[in-house]
Amino acid sequence: MSFEEQQKDELEALAAIYADDYELFNGFSETSLPRFAISIVSEEQEDDTDLDKYQLTLQFKFPKTYPDVGPEIEIISSVNLEDIDEIEILDELNDMVPENLGIVMVFTMIGKSQEWLNLLKDRKKLERKEAEERRKKEQEEAERKKFEGTRVTVESFISWKLKFDAEMAEKNKLAKAVDPTKLTGKEMFMRDKNLIDSDLSFPDADEPDDVKVDESLFADEELLDDVDEE
Repeated sequence: MSFEEQQKDELEALAAIYADDYELFNGFSETSLPRFAISIVSEEQEDDTDLDKYQLTLQFKFPKTYPDVGPEIEIISSVNLEDIDEIEILDELNDMVPENLGIVMVFTMIGKSQEWLNLLKDRKKLERKEAEERRKKEQEEAERKKFEGTRVTVESFISWKLKFDAEMAEKNKLAKAVDPTKLTGKEMFMRDKNLIDSDLSFPDADEPDDVKVDESLFADEELLDDVDEE
Protein backbone atom coordinates (compact mmCIF):
# COMPACT_ATOMS: atom_id res chain seq x y z
CA MET A 1 0.00 0.00 0.00
CA SER A 2 1.34 3.39 -0.99
CA PHE A 3 1.95 6.24 1.48
CA GLU A 4 -0.97 8.19 0.02
CA GLU A 5 -3.34 5.24 0.38
CA GLN A 6 -2.36 4.74 4.01
CA GLN A 7 -2.86 8.42 4.72
CA LYS A 8 -6.28 8.51 3.05
CA ASP A 9 -7.46 5.47 4.97
CA GLU A 10 -6.35 7.02 8.27
CA LEU A 11 -8.03 10.35 7.51
CA GLU A 12 -11.32 8.60 6.71
CA ALA A 13 -11.12 6.61 9.96
CA LEU A 14 -10.33 9.74 12.03
CA ALA A 15 -13.22 11.66 10.44
CA ALA A 16 -15.62 8.82 11.29
CA ILE A 17 -14.39 8.42 14.89
CA TYR A 18 -14.07 12.07 15.95
CA ALA A 19 -16.83 13.58 13.74
CA ASP A 20 -17.38 17.20 14.92
CA ASP A 21 -14.04 17.21 16.74
CA TYR A 22 -12.20 16.59 13.46
CA GLU A 23 -11.45 19.29 10.88
CA LEU A 24 -9.61 18.83 7.58
CA PHE A 25 -7.77 21.92 6.34
CA ASN A 26 -5.89 20.57 3.32
CA GLY A 27 -6.59 17.41 1.37
CA PHE A 28 -4.34 15.69 -1.13
CA SER A 29 -3.01 17.76 -4.00
CA GLU A 30 0.19 18.33 -5.91
CA THR A 31 0.88 21.60 -4.05
CA SER A 32 -0.15 20.74 -0.49
CA LEU A 33 0.08 17.96 2.06
CA PRO A 34 -2.78 16.72 4.28
CA ARG A 35 -3.28 19.00 7.30
CA PHE A 36 -6.06 18.53 9.87
CA ALA A 37 -6.94 19.17 13.52
CA ILE A 38 -8.59 17.14 16.29
CA SER A 39 -9.98 18.59 19.52
CA ILE A 40 -9.71 16.63 22.78
CA VAL A 41 -11.46 17.37 26.09
CA SER A 42 -10.76 15.89 29.52
CA GLU A 43 -13.40 13.57 30.96
CA GLU A 44 -16.13 15.32 32.97
CA GLN A 45 -16.97 14.62 36.62
CA GLU A 46 -19.93 15.68 38.76
CA ASP A 47 -17.96 18.09 40.95
CA ASP A 48 -16.17 19.77 38.02
CA THR A 49 -15.99 23.56 37.73
CA ASP A 50 -14.88 25.70 34.80
CA LEU A 51 -11.31 25.33 36.06
CA ASP A 52 -11.57 21.55 35.67
CA LYS A 53 -12.19 21.60 31.92
CA TYR A 54 -8.98 20.95 30.00
CA GLN A 55 -9.16 21.11 26.23
CA LEU A 56 -6.54 20.71 23.55
CA THR A 57 -6.71 21.09 19.76
CA LEU A 58 -3.87 19.36 17.94
CA GLN A 59 -2.96 20.01 14.34
CA PHE A 60 -1.24 17.27 12.32
CA LYS A 61 0.52 17.61 9.00
CA PHE A 62 1.53 14.52 7.00
CA PRO A 63 4.84 14.50 5.16
CA LYS A 64 4.83 12.65 1.81
CA THR A 65 6.42 9.52 3.28
CA TYR A 66 4.21 9.29 6.37
CA PRO A 67 4.01 6.89 8.25
CA ASP A 68 7.68 6.07 7.61
CA VAL A 69 8.28 9.64 8.82
CA GLY A 70 6.42 11.09 11.78
CA PRO A 71 3.76 13.81 11.36
CA GLU A 72 4.35 17.45 12.24
CA ILE A 73 2.39 18.24 15.42
CA GLU A 74 1.27 21.65 16.66
CA ILE A 75 -1.10 22.95 19.34
CA ILE A 76 -3.42 25.54 17.78
CA SER A 77 -5.63 26.16 20.84
CA SER A 78 -6.05 25.05 24.45
CA VAL A 79 -8.18 25.70 27.53
CA ASN A 80 -6.73 25.91 31.07
CA LEU A 81 -3.31 24.73 29.90
CA GLU A 82 -0.15 26.63 30.74
CA ASP A 83 2.81 26.95 28.38
CA ILE A 84 4.73 24.34 30.33
CA ASP A 85 1.80 21.92 29.97
CA GLU A 86 1.75 22.34 26.20
CA ILE A 87 5.48 21.72 25.99
CA GLU A 88 5.05 18.57 28.06
CA ILE A 89 2.36 17.00 25.87
CA LEU A 90 4.19 17.86 22.62
CA ASP A 91 7.35 16.23 23.98
CA GLU A 92 5.40 13.10 24.88
CA LEU A 93 3.80 12.86 21.43
CA ASN A 94 7.08 13.40 19.59
CA ASP A 95 8.70 10.72 21.78
CA MET A 96 6.10 8.27 20.44
CA VAL A 97 7.19 8.71 16.82
CA PRO A 98 10.30 6.45 16.74
CA GLU A 99 8.47 3.43 18.16
CA ASN A 100 5.54 3.83 15.73
CA LEU A 101 7.37 4.44 12.46
CA GLY A 102 5.97 2.39 9.59
CA ILE A 103 2.40 2.32 10.93
CA VAL A 104 -0.28 5.01 11.06
CA MET A 105 -0.01 6.62 14.49
CA VAL A 106 -2.37 9.62 14.86
CA PHE A 107 -5.15 7.58 16.51
CA THR A 108 -2.62 6.28 19.07
CA MET A 109 -1.38 9.82 19.69
CA ILE A 110 -4.92 11.10 20.28
CA GLY A 111 -5.51 8.32 22.80
CA LYS A 112 -2.28 9.28 24.56
CA SER A 113 -3.34 12.94 24.59
CA GLN A 114 -6.73 12.06 26.11
CA GLU A 115 -5.07 10.06 28.85
CA TRP A 116 -2.59 12.87 29.49
CA LEU A 117 -5.39 15.48 29.78
CA ASN A 118 -7.22 13.38 32.37
CA LEU A 119 -4.04 12.97 34.43
CA LEU A 120 -3.34 16.71 34.13
CA LYS A 121 -6.83 17.48 35.36
CA ASP A 122 -6.45 15.21 38.41
CA ARG A 123 -3.05 16.72 39.20
CA LYS A 124 -4.30 20.30 38.92
CA LYS A 125 -7.33 19.59 41.12
CA LEU A 126 -5.08 18.08 43.77
CA GLU A 127 -2.70 21.05 43.60
CA ARG A 128 -5.58 23.52 44.07
CA LYS A 129 -6.93 21.51 47.00
CA GLU A 130 -3.52 21.41 48.69
CA ALA A 131 -3.01 25.13 48.06
CA GLU A 132 -6.38 25.92 49.65
CA GLU A 133 -5.54 23.76 52.68
CA ARG A 134 -2.19 25.56 53.05
CA ARG A 135 -3.93 28.94 52.81
CA LYS A 136 -6.40 28.00 55.54
CA LYS A 137 -3.63 26.63 57.74
CA GLU A 138 -1.56 29.80 57.32
CA GLN A 139 -4.61 31.93 58.10
CA GLU A 140 -5.34 29.92 61.26
CA GLU A 141 -1.69 30.17 62.30
CA ALA A 142 -1.76 33.95 61.80
CA GLU A 143 -4.91 34.25 63.92
CA ARG A 144 -3.35 32.13 66.66
CA LYS A 145 -0.21 34.27 66.74
CA LYS A 146 -2.32 37.39 67.28
CA PHE A 147 -3.40 36.01 70.67
CA GLU A 148 -0.01 34.56 71.59
CA GLY A 149 1.89 37.78 71.08
CA THR A 150 5.55 37.93 70.14
CA ARG A 151 7.97 35.56 71.86
CA VAL A 152 10.91 37.34 73.52
CA THR A 153 14.31 35.81 72.84
CA VAL A 154 17.80 36.98 73.79
CA GLU A 155 18.30 38.20 70.24
CA SER A 156 14.98 40.06 70.07
CA PHE A 157 15.59 41.69 73.50
CA ILE A 158 19.06 42.88 72.51
CA SER A 159 17.64 44.29 69.27
CA TRP A 160 14.88 46.08 71.19
CA LYS A 161 17.37 47.42 73.82
CA LEU A 162 19.67 48.86 71.16
CA LYS A 163 16.75 50.52 69.44
CA PHE A 164 15.37 51.85 72.74
CA ASP A 165 18.76 53.29 73.81
CA ALA A 166 19.16 54.95 70.42
CA GLU A 167 15.69 56.54 70.68
CA MET A 168 16.36 57.81 74.21
CA ALA A 169 19.72 59.23 73.17
CA GLU A 170 18.03 61.04 70.30
CA LYS A 171 15.35 62.46 72.64
CA ASN A 172 18.00 63.68 75.10
CA LYS A 173 19.91 65.24 72.23
CA LEU A 174 16.82 67.12 71.10
CA ALA A 175 16.07 68.22 74.66
CA LYS A 176 19.61 69.57 75.02
CA ALA A 177 19.21 71.48 71.80
CA VAL A 178 16.09 73.18 73.17
CA ASP A 179 17.51 73.83 76.69
CA PRO A 180 21.27 73.15 77.03
CA THR A 181 21.07 73.67 80.84
CA LYS A 182 18.39 71.02 81.37
CA LEU A 183 19.75 67.84 82.95
CA THR A 184 18.49 64.34 82.39
CA GLY A 185 17.47 62.24 85.38
CA LYS A 186 20.69 60.28 85.18
CA GLU A 187 22.80 63.46 85.04
CA MET A 188 21.00 64.86 88.08
CA PHE A 189 21.82 61.79 90.15
CA MET A 190 25.42 61.76 88.93
CA ARG A 191 25.89 65.38 90.01
CA ASP A 192 24.10 65.13 93.37
CA LYS A 193 24.02 61.63 94.87
CA ASN A 194 22.18 63.00 97.92
CA LEU A 195 19.06 62.81 95.75
CA ILE A 196 19.13 59.08 96.28
CA ASP A 197 18.36 59.64 99.98
CA SER A 198 16.06 62.58 99.39
CA ASP A 199 12.95 60.52 99.97
CA LEU A 200 14.15 59.75 103.50
CA SER A 201 13.67 63.40 104.45
CA PHE A 202 9.91 63.10 104.05
CA PRO A 203 7.93 62.11 107.19
CA ASP A 204 6.72 58.53 107.39
CA ALA A 205 3.07 58.41 106.49
CA ASP A 206 2.51 55.77 109.17
CA GLU A 207 3.82 58.05 111.97
CA PRO A 208 1.51 61.00 112.87
CA ASP A 209 3.10 64.45 113.05
CA ASP A 210 3.08 66.36 116.39
CA VAL A 211 0.62 69.07 115.41
CA LYS A 212 0.26 72.13 117.68
CA VAL A 213 -3.05 73.93 117.91
CA ASP A 214 -3.24 77.65 118.56
CA GLU A 215 -6.21 77.73 120.97
CA SER A 216 -6.44 81.51 120.81
CA LEU A 217 -7.91 81.14 117.37
CA PHE A 218 -10.99 79.56 118.84
CA ALA A 219 -13.34 81.99 120.68
CA ASP A 220 -15.88 79.38 121.64
CA GLU A 221 -14.80 77.49 124.81
CA GLU A 222 -17.12 74.59 124.05
CA LEU A 223 -15.41 74.19 120.67
CA LEU A 224 -12.04 74.21 122.48
CA ASP A 225 -13.26 71.45 124.76
CA ASP A 226 -14.28 69.41 121.77
CA VAL A 227 -10.84 69.90 120.26
CA ASP A 228 -9.18 68.78 123.51
CA GLU A 229 -11.31 65.70 123.63
CA GLU A 230 -10.37 64.83 120.09
